[in-house]
Amino acid sequence: MIKTRRAFWFPLVLVAVFAGCATAPKLTQEQILGEYEQISKLDKSLKDAAAQDLNDLAPEGYRTAQAAFENAISEARADRPGTANAAAAEGLQALAEARQHASVSRDLLRDVLEARRKAYEASAASIFPVTTVDLDADLRKVANLVERGRLDDAKNRRQNLIAGYEQLELASLQEGTVDAAQTAIADAKKNDAGKFAPKTLKLAEEEMGLAQSVLAADRTKTEKANAHASRAKWLAERSMAITELIREFDRRDYTPEDTALWYQRQLSEISAPLGAPLPFNEPNRNVVLGLQQSIKDLMKQRDETAAQRSQYEQELSLTAEQRAAIDKVQSLFTAAEASVYQQRGNVLISAHGFHFQPGGSEIGPDNFVLMNKIIQAVNTFPDSTIAISGHTDSTGSAEVNRKLSQARAENVAKFLVDVGNIPASRIIATGYGAEKPVASNDTPEGRATNRRVEILIKNP
Repeated sequence: MIKTRRAFWFPLVLVAVFAGCATAPKLTQEQILGEYEQISKLDKSLKDAAAQDLNDLAPEGYRTAQAAFENAISEARADRPGTANAAAAEGLQALAEARQHASVSRDLLRDVLEARRKAYEASAASIFPVTTVDLDADLRKVANLVERGRLDDAKNRRQNLIAGYEQLELASLQEGTVDAAQTAIADAKKNDAGKFAPKTLKLAEEEMGLAQSVLAADRTKTEKANAHASRAKWLAERSMAITELIREFDRRDYTPEDTALWYQRQLSEISAPLGAPLPFNEPNRNVVLGLQQSIKDLMKQRDETAAQRSQYEQELSLTAEQRAAIDKVQSLFTAAEASVYQQRGNVLISAHGFHFQPGGSEIGPDNFVLMNKIIQAVNTFPDSTIAISGHTDSTGSAEVNRKLSQARAENVAKFLVDVGNIPASRIIATGYGAEKPVASNDTPEGRATNRRVEILIKNP
């Protein structure tokens, strides 16, 4: 009986052993990224996209790409390289489209994103995390409208988002910066700054009073209140630093001469990298002015070097094809029609050659030549998005100028769509009125230069 059982189980054990040996272990994600170039590329692109806020500015496209990445990993683990690479390719395509939508969202929601930035700088995410998460969710919903081409609906919801982030910033400032300044002043008083640094402490209290007065008078002036509160905190901390320094002098029984020598040693340490001794045999004013001039010379040299490097890097970053396309656009326009500027890989056409009726915005036949050239320029970059901005001189009221510039920008955009067959989803039009002059409004020539329509061709 025992022999029979052994004979029965032994083959089963052998089958189990060989079956286990035949099943290859599944690859880890790290191994997959090492073996699959397309999946690795998608992984890096997703991380870059998150850093560029594509998850907020093009949420549907970002989610699609993320799902494609997870699918690609799953297919790779199942040893199906064909479908794994196909999924990765779908994800990369989704991200390319998401970047285009995000570019439109950035332009359309520019004021919203600025209000959001200020709220985050006021530490809103840590002070009011739930409200911040809710507002960011609303932002993604509006960005999704842009993805679906519902630009008017997105525009209509901008103001509510701006108001929400501004209220969040105000509440965060009151909880954050103002409280921090009050704490710093209280700490300074406990450390006897009122005795050793009374002038500095008094300035801190005055700045604190101004911050509170600003918020009491107008709760929307958060930026001004924040500036006063930040200054109050800095002054309070400075008063504590001064207090500690004076106490150190007292502990060492410094004479006035010791204090002066200490001060000169500090200047010597600061100037040591310059390689030349300071002229302490001259009046202190000469010492300070000489050190200041040396620093200015260094900064000027640094800025010149940085500018040269930046220009060189920009030129290197463009392919021969891109440079040729930019050169082609620059050659389209005469000096009387437009000025064309290269902004890295983007192109700005500042068209001052439009002929509008005074107070009018219609594009008449005398503008058709210029408009056809603009269409040619846009079509040179088929994957670009277009930001059209209207500008006026300072004559007339600000509101009238803003509306006029908006109408002119929109009519240029409409011409590109209707005549140039350029998709409306690639275009955003904004009127700035007289807010962004490029010349003086005190002369007829300057005012003529300021009356312009700018077409920014933004390449991915």
